[in-house]
Amino acid sequence: MKLICLAMLLFLWVSPMSTTSSKTVVRIKRQAMEYACQTQRRPLQRAFGIIPIPELNQKKESSGGILGGIFGAGQALVSNVVNLVGIRILDVKLPDLNVKLVPKVGMQVSVDTHIHISGNLLVLGAIELKLAAGVLADVQVSKTSRGVPIMAVSACKSILGDIDITVGGLGLLRPVIRAIQGHIHAILGERLCVSFSNTFLGFNANFGLVAEKNSISKDLGLQYTLQKPPVVAGDYMDMDMDAEYTVHEQVVEFPTGSQEFTLPPGAGNKDAMVNMGFSQDYFSSLFVAFLSSGGFNLEILSTHATLANQLSTSALGAHIPEIRCRYPQPRPVNVNIVLSQTPVVTIRTNQIIVQISPNVEMSVVLPNSRYEHLFTINVEASLVASLDIKGGKLKTSVSLQGDLKLVFASVSFLKRTCKPSLLSGYMRTVFEKAYLIQINEALSVGVSLPSLPNIHYIHQVVEIEKNYVVMSCDVQYSK
Repeated sequence: MKLICLAMLLFLWVSPMSTTSSKTVVRIKRQAMEYACQTQRRPLQRAFGIIPIPELNQKKESSGGILGGIFGAGQALVSNVVNLVGIRILDVKLPDLNVKLVPKVGMQVSVDTHIHISGNLLVLGAIELKLAAGVLADVQVSKTSRGVPIMAVSACKSILGDIDITVGGLGLLRPVIRAIQGHIHAILGERLCVSFSNTFLGFNANFGLVAEKNSISKDLGLQYTLQKPPVVAGDYMDMDMDAEYTVHEQVVEFPTGSQEFTLPPGAGNKDAMVNMGFSQDYFSSLFVAFLSSGGFNLEILSTHATLANQLSTSALGAHIPEIRCRYPQPRPVNVNIVLSQTPVVTIRTNQIIVQISPNVEMSVVLPNSRYEHLFTINVEASLVASLDIKGGKLKTSVSLQGDLKLVFASVSFLKRTCKPSLLSGYMRTVFEKAYLIQINEALSVGVSLPSLPNIHYIHQVVEIEKNYVVMSCDVQYSK
């Protein structure tokens, strides 16, 4: 246990440090943006439906009167007042909502709407108004100083069509129509854009959750932040996200050598809504974070179930006879595996290789409950990492690739040199039956991917390319 604590301190103090974050690129296609905007149909309908429209009280000087002689009114209503009260929006329909991506602008959102309005006109009674309107808005996605994505409507205009006005099945004279139409246009022309802006600004609350710290385990956390404002290129928007890990609320730093990462234009599936690229540094930081939290250290007691027949001097003596001679009566053996060096991650086409070099310390348990050091051996191992996406998390598991390379660091039971290769088979058993199980258990919790609340990734496909990994998927909204 002391060796494990010492190794963790050495890792934190001695390892070359330079950066606290690694990069992933979230490439969002136009279809995904439009799908996300479609989820705002009902909020937009509600926002448009509650727009308050004040009463119209306007004097009309018209020789034809309001009804122009209908019902024998003739000139009786000349100079009467157009008094429209109790105006309210009855129904709003959004037959069309489209999104375009425009370089240097961001999103261009267009909304078509049909609005049904009711009210009461003095003398004549109930009145119904129907009009078609459109909203065209430029929406920019930028970032706050904390790296949180933020959305803002940079430009907006309303386009209002002619109003169909009905009073008890009868039409009105043109001056009255113009007065009512001018009033409704003046109000809705401004307030449709205000309501649109307020609705889309509601996205910012969800964007804030993207940059919230995710708890991976009791001690380990992960936070994504936006590195720079998103860039629109063609039919997609790239968001460069930094992944920052914390252990016991302390930011984990990573070794030097981090490289700039961009997702190639044709990466992933061109038909997918989202293509998410993970740099080699992303995986390096993932393994360093789990290492910092102790996920790569393991103390194996002689009572370990899967190694019950291996953790004894007699079992070791079968490989190195000198151990059997030193302990003619079989004694239990404890094992401490400590990784103090940074795992080295290499991404090749269709393969992620993780190289680790833990120290394995073996001690004999004596009758008086004391421990006697047998040897410490350095084990170089190549692991193949497998990836899976479940529940919005990237999950990793590892398995051994090739032979182990063994080098004795210290030996207490021999006066002459012993070949470490004699223990190759034994160490492989310890790794496969205990150590890798521990590592995979630590990794199995997975790390959360950057996402919005209620937006789920579906139809995920993972491709491993040289120096990076790309996940292609569609998105699905659920309440």
